[in-house]
Amino acid sequence: MRGRHGRLELFDFSLPTKESVEKVILIQIECNLNIPSPELNDRTPYEDIVINKSVSNFFNAFPFIKKMPTFKYYQRMLPLSEKEFAYKSVYSKTGGVLNIFNPKIREGVDSELKKLFSQCEDEKEAIRTWKDASSELWSNLPPKLVWACGGKIEGELLLDFLQYLTRKVRRKEFDTLGDSMITAIKYLREWQFISNEICSGMAPVNAIIEERKEIYERKSAFLQEMLIETDFV
Repeated sequence: MRGRHGRLELFDFSLPTKESVEKVILIQIECNLNIPSPELNDRTPYEDIVINKSVSNFFNAFPFIKKMPTFKYYQRMLPLSEKEFAYKSVYSKTGGVLNIFNPKIREGVDSELKKLFSQCEDEKEAIRTWKDASSELWSNLPPKLVWACGGKIEGELLLDFLQYLTRKVRRKEFDTLGDSMITAIKYLREWQFISNEICSGMAPVNAIIEERKEIYERKSAFLQEMLIETDFV
C-alpha cells in the first residue's frame, strides 16, 4: 500500500497519509491520559495534571516517556490550560479510532454550531444543545464524547484496527492517494461493526461509545469536584 508507515508497540503498520500516522500517535496519547494508574494514586494522568497544574509529577512517574520518539507530541498536548475546558477545545481532539482518516475539524466548518448560535439568544444554551448532539463531523460522536477522548479499550482497539487494515492492504498497490484513502475508510467502517474479543464481543463502535461515556462522566464529576467550570458539563 503506497502511503506512510508507522510503528506502534513493536508492530509495523501502513496508513495512506502522514497525517493519519500522526493522528494514530495522538489517539494513543489521548487514551493513555485517561487510564488510572497506581503510580498516580489511581488517578488518571489527566486528573493528576489538572490537580498539580503541571506535567512534572506525570513525567516523573513515567520517566521513559521522555526517551520516546512520541515525547514531542506529549509536549504539544500538555500541560492542560484553561482552554481545555472551553467548547473550542474539542477542535484540538482527534475524535479517536473512528476518525483516523477524517480531516482536522475547525470551528469554521461546524455548521451545526453556527446555526445554534444564530438561533439561540444565549451562547451557553447553544453550546449545551450542541455538545449532546451526534455530529457528522466526528462519525456521529457528539462533541462531548470527542472532548472526553478514549481510554484503555479504545487504545487496544486502535492497535487491533491497524493490524486489521495492514492485513487487508498488504502488497496492494493504489494508483492514487484517493484510492488508498477510500479503501482505508471502507475497511475502518467494516471493522467497527465486527464483534471483537477486546470488548467482550461487542462491536468496536459500541464499545468506543460506551467507554467514552464512562470517561465523560468521570471527567465531569472530577472537574465539578475541583470547582472547574467547563462548557462540556
